Amino acid sequence: MANDLISTLLFIVAFWVMLYILARVFTWEKRGIIVEPFYLMLKTSFLNERLNFFSKNRERIWRVVWNIGIIVAFAQMGFIIYFLSNNIIELVNKTPQAAGMVPILPGITISFETLPYFIIALAIVLITHEFAHAIAGLVDNIPLKSAGLFFVFIVGGGFVELDEEKLERSSLRTKLRVFSAGSSTNIAVWGIVTLLFLNFGAIMSPCYDGPSGIIVSGVIEDGGASQADMKKWDVIYSINNQPIKDVNDLADFMSKVKPGTILILSTDRGDVSVETKPHPQDPTRALVGIYPFPYYESRLGIAPKELPYHLYWTGYWTSTLLLWIAIFNMLPLFPLDGDKMIYSLVSSKSKKAARIVRVSVGGVFLAIVVMNMVLSYMNFGFMTI
Repeated sequence: MANDLISTLLFIVAFWVMLYILARVFTWEKRGIIVEPFYLMLKTSFLNERLNFFSKNRERIWRVVWNIGIIVAFAQMGFIIYFLSNNIIELVNKTPQAAGMVPILPGITISFETLPYFIIALAIVLITHEFAHAIAGLVDNIPLKSAGLFFVFIVGGGFVELDEEKLERSSLRTKLRVFSAGSSTNIAVWGIVTLLFLNFGAIMSPCYDGPSGIIVSGVIEDGGASQADMKKWDVIYSINNQPIKDVNDLADFMSKVKPGTILILSTDRGDVSVETKPHPQDPTRALVGIYPFPYYESRLGIAPKELPYHLYWTGYWTSTLLLWIAIFNMLPLFPLDGDKMIYSLVSSKSKKAARIVRVSVGGVFLAIVVMNMVLSYMNFGFMTI
C-alpha cells in the first residue's frame, strides 16, 4: 500500500513537471493555457459562448429561477447557522446526535480509496456552482470576463470571472441573485443526483442485470476470507449452496452462523472454504471478513463487473458534497457566498456598517466553525472516511 502510494505520487509529480516544461517550450499561455507548478488553468472562449447562449435563452424564466434561489439560499443560511450552533451543544454533551466536523486531509480524514470519488464529486460541485454564478450574472447584464477549467494537483473544477466593478454597481436584487445562484443550483442538482442514486438499480438496468450475488469490494486483513486467499472483486454466488443475491441475503445468512464455522463459498473463481471469525465488537457474531457490495452482472459482456461499485460511490459522494458544500457556503463567513449576501444587504444602506458587520459576524461564525472542529476531534479524533 505504501509503495503504491509513493509510486502514484511520483507519477503525479513527474506528470506536472513534464506539463510545466511543455507549457514553457510551446508558450501555451498564448492559447489561454496557464501552467504553474501543480496548477493548470484553461481559459476557453467556447465556455464563454455557451454560457452567454444559455443566459440569453428564456431570460424571464432564469430571473424567476434565481429569485427563488435567493429564498433557498437564505433558508440554507438559517439551517447551517442552527446546525453548527446546535452541534456544539450536542458535542459538549456527547449525544448520539453529535456530528463530527473535520478538515479535508487526504490520507488522514479522506482515505486514499475514497479520494477518487471525492475528487470527481468535488469537480461536479465546483463546475455547477461557478457556471450558475455566470449565468445569473449574464442574465442581469453583468459581463463575463473569462470562464474555463482548472486543475490543482489532482483536483479539477470550473471557474468564472464576472466584471466585479459592474457587479458592485448593480442593484441589490442582482447581487443577491448572483451570489445565491451557486448554492441554490447545487441544491437543485443534489435533488436530481439523489433521485438517481436512490434508483441505482434502475439506472444500471440497461447494461447490468441484478443484483445476483455479492462482489467483494475489500478483504479484511487476517479475516477468514483473507486466509482463504479471496481477492478484491471476487464474486460470491452462494454460501453452503444457499443463493446469496444481495447484501441483505448475506446479512440474514450470517445472522444464523457462529464464529469458527466452515463455510463453502461458490465464487467466480470456484469454491472457497472460509472459516468465520468472531466480530471484534461482538464475539457472538460471525464474520466472513469481506466488504460486500451487490453484484450486477453485465448484459454486454464487456462492461467491468466493478463499474457499478465505482458509480455507486461516485453518486454517493456527489450527492453528499452537493448538499453540504451548498449549505456550508451560505455561512456568513468571508469569503463564502453567505458573507457576500449579508454584506450586500447591509451595504445597500451603509458601507461602513457593512464592513463592521462583516468583521463581527464573520468572527462569531469562524469561532463556531473552529469550536465544532476542536470538539469533534476531542470526541472522535481524526475520523477517516
